[in-house]
Amino acid sequence: MTRTRVLCTATALAASVLLALTGCTTAADNAKQQADPTAAKLAGSTEFNDAKLAELAGKIKQALQGKDLHAVRVAMVINSPSAYWTEGRTGMTNAAKELGVQAEFQAPSSGDLSTQLSILDTLRSDKVDGYTVSAVDPVAVRGPVDAAQRAGIGVVAIDSPLSGTSEPITYLGTPNTDAGEQAGQAMKTLLGGSGKVAVLTGSLTAANATQRIAGFKKAIEGSGVRIVDTLNDDSDPSKALSNAQMALQANPDLAGIYTVWSYDGPAAGQAVKAAGKSGTVKVVADDAEPKTVDFVRDGVVQAMVLQRPYQQGYLGVYLLTALKVLGKQATDQLLKPYLTQKDGTSTLSSGIGLVTGGNLQTYLDDLKKLGVTP
Repeated sequence: MTRTRVLCTATALAASVLLALTGCTTAADNAKQQADPTAAKLAGSTEFNDAKLAELAGKIKQALQGKDLHAVRVAMVINSPSAYWTEGRTGMTNAAKELGVQAEFQAPSSGDLSTQLSILDTLRSDKVDGYTVSAVDPVAVRGPVDAAQRAGIGVVAIDSPLSGTSEPITYLGTPNTDAGEQAGQAMKTLLGGSGKVAVLTGSLTAANATQRIAGFKKAIEGSGVRIVDTLNDDSDPSKALSNAQMALQANPDLAGIYTVWSYDGPAAGQAVKAAGKSGTVKVVADDAEPKTVDFVRDGVVQAMVLQRPYQQGYLGVYLLTALKVLGKQATDQLLKPYLTQKDGTSTLSSGIGLVTGGNLQTYLDDLKKLGVTP
């Protein structure tokens, strides 16, 4: 288990940083776009939902003004210790510093469900004020989450929504079905509307995985793009690589690979490159692990469909602090204008980005403004 405790005092990290992320392409991006005709087929975007979320954070901070927050203790519990969450942990740390609260970051090793359940039970026993959680298994965590809510502990779902809990839980993250649709549209464009595709995923039960795959299927429905394999690696990056290799071997005419969990992107890129099929087999990857970014630079991965894990860490701390100090009713009132109903869940969207070789540098520059090292 990875456990990092951050004991933070009040400092100022201006919300204007988020507003400064305009999504405009740079000269380097434009040059890359012209050099890569495949990327030029896709209209990239790096705007996410940063402006609205910065506005919400400002309102919460104003409501908290004058309150003593030094004793507030919150936690961020993720599903697997992958590089994807580095950005989220930075967001958590920055928000904790701004508000002057205590925050800790916890990850079950290798995405182990029993470890995550133990983490949640320990947080309840330790009487933490609130936690965000990306569930390894949404059904299995209902018990610990229900127990936490009964004990007065605030809970916010991140990365993957939670349904079926005794009290509805707000989901802070990407509308996963919409993200899957964007991936499917990108794949359809890259393949010219026809071709065989394999799907790599870390789970067939986690809500984020099932919803993204459903969105992908919806986008390609009625086209000549056809899924020939859906391969589950059970949160094991080494198995993801062997799955990618197997898909290529079993389907010599495979035209594309869609990768659902963050480490699946590097696995697909490595397998495609080793097979000598870079640019021939198109790869659309969810999330931006460092190796996936490198493969975009090299033209091995054509597109990344991105969440905003920074906001899941950052706004998560703000929401949990508000729930503790302002109470649920007041927090719900602040949230109401920013919530939508997506996939049957009350969703605070962190937005969706589409990054290709054409706007990669813009995306990386935006991360640096947030204090994230790509």
